[in-house]
Amino acid sequence: MSVRTEPFMVNIGPQHPSTHGVFRMRLELDGEVVVGLEPVCGYLHRGIEKLMEGRTYVQNIPLTDRLDYMSSMTNNFAYCLAVEKLGNISVPDRAEYLRVIFAELQRIVNHLVAIGAFTNDCGAFFTPFMYMFREREKIVDLFEMASGQRLTYNYFRPGGLSQDIPDEFLPALKKFLVSMPGFIEEYEQLFA
Repeated sequence: MSVRTEPFMVNIGPQHPSTHGVFRMRLELDGEVVVGLEPVCGYLHRGIEKLMEGRTYVQNIPLTDRLDYMSSMTNNFAYCLAVEKLGNISVPDRAEYLRVIFAELQRIVNHLVAIGAFTNDCGAFFTPFMYMFREREKIVDLFEMASGQRLTYNYFRPGGLSQDIPDEFLPALKKFLVSMPGFIEEYEQLFA
């Protein structure tokens, strides 16, 4: 004999630790059987917009760091680009180049963490993740050298950067760029 049930909806996330505050699922259940699922991506309202209303443009930069802590440099960059466009603010060439370098380094960090976490989710335990975290740390060391911070950098400003890079930054960056292709080969061997 089967028990008759009525389908019902269950919301999962975005508070669950594995959804990182940006993903929610609407499940349709019939008893204990999942009969439908609607993924809701981009769920990230934290009231940042309201907080920004009462602050100056520069005071808002730390808030953009925290929107996505894995992309805080690029969040700063996007916000500063918007402010510069609104205010018709020009940026010196050196600052433009440095900002693009930092954004590209942040992109590498994001890819390293994403691929490492994905392989972990696929059952590779933590080995690839820890290998990739090793290179992430080298980039974060560069970020710390320039900004003094390791996660939320607060380094970009409308019109440029909060300060110039130290003298030891470019040699350290060149050393990293020479070594990085070898690490990519190492990752490919891990996945083969």
